[in-house]
Amino acid sequence: MLKMLRVVEVVWAAMAIFCLVEFVRLINTEGEQKWIYGGFMLVSIFMFFFRRRTRKRFTQIKEERENGKTN
Repeated sequence: MLKMLRVVEVVWAAMAIFCLVEFVRLINTEGEQKWIYGGFMLVSIFMFFFRRRTRKRFTQIKEERENGKTN
């Protein structure tokens, strides 16, 4: 389960990087597409940090359970 959380975290980071590249590429063009990429980039960054915090919390809970059973 922790490996899957890590994969999801990496996917959000990759999506943020992709959206950043597209936003920079489209920055001097007309239209709304650049703002869509900018919005998705912000959401992706938020989700990356949210998922990272969730993974660390699950890791901490798992370690506490393992340490509690051995003592």
